[in-house]
This record gives sequence, structure tokens and C-alpha cells, in this order.
Amino acid sequence: MELAPSLSHIRTRAGLTQQEFAEKLGISRPHLSKLENSATHFSPKLSRRVAEFCKTAGLSELALGNDIRAISVKSWAQAGNALDFEELPLDWQRKIATDCPDKAAFAVEIQGDSMEPKFLAGDIAVLMPGHEPRNGSLVVARLEQEGVLFKVFIARQQVGAKVCCFTSYNPVFQPIEVPVTRVIWNFPVYQIIRQVWR
Repeated sequence: MELAPSLSHIRTRAGLTQQEFAEKLGISRPHLSKLENSATHFSPKLSRRVAEFCKTAGLSELALGNDIRAISVKSWAQAGNALDFEELPLDWQRKIATDCPDKAAFAVEIQGDSMEPKFLAGDIAVLMPGHEPRNGSLVVARLEQEGVLFKVFIARQQVGAKVCCFTSYNPVFQPIEVPVTRVIWNFPVYQIIRQVWR
């Protein structure tokens, strides 16, 4: 997701100069200029600031440009307590910008090291509860006994029953194979967002 069109669009809609908008976002004017003129991705921190600014300024979701909107970020523990995405609390404070087409999309902050070195703890995964995962896709799933996992998903048919296999990039972790009946929910990942400055 590129910042350039959406940030300049928001600034124009708000009637602000680059300096004024940069101050409101808590970044320097040269940095804002760079973001508006390059294919730089949203960081979670900047995403929250943009979403907060749009809310404060009374700009609609359309002000985020194209189909970009702010969605809620859940903690790993909160996701682990929900039996379905509809049970997730509505009082989320943390937001991130995304162009995910799933209207029920939400995000979780990844924990653990099972997907290292490609994905790290602290990365944000944008999930699509309204879509079925495909074989080979990244998913965040909740299993009956294993809890919440961030894995690569593979489904296969075995003697009259569908089996779900969840594999890791980190070779230390063995694949987890369970009957589909033990999968409480299994949502494909639309995108991974990484904040490099912590």
C-alpha cells in the first residue's frame, strides 16, 4: 500500500500545507515530502496518527484515499480469547491503515518466532475473516488445544475427513496437523506490516 496518493489527498482535503500537516502527524516536513513522493509503506505508528487526524478533522474514510481505511489492531491474547471474529471487543484503541477489501478485516500483532526469519514478533498481520484461506497462504488461526497460530496453511482430504496442516518457516517448529473440527477459526492474511523503528 503506497502512502503517496493517500497522504497528499488527506492533506489537500484538510487544506493544510506540508509543514502544517507534518506537525499534526509529528514528523518533519522533509519526511512528509518524502512519503508523499515515494512508494513508502505505512508504519503502524504513522497509520494510527493518520487515522486519528482524519477522525479529528472530520474526514470520512474516503479521505484515506481509494479504499484505504483504518482498522483495529488486536493483541495476540485478545485474539486467543475469541471464538469468532464477531466476539472481538469493539473498544479497540489501536488502529492501522489498510486497503484490505474484506469489510470485516482486523489486524493482530504477531507473537512468537515460529515464522522467523521471514516474519518477526511485532509484525502486524491484516486478516480477512470473510475469506477462505487457500493452500499455501499465510493464516492466523485459533485451534482448540494449540491456541492462536501464525502459519502457512495447507488443507488435504484424508479417509473421509478434511485435515488442516499448519507449517512454520522456522525449522525448529514441527508442522501441526489437526482435523478441521478442531479449528475454531482460520483467517487468511492479507498483508504484513512491519514497523522498523521501535
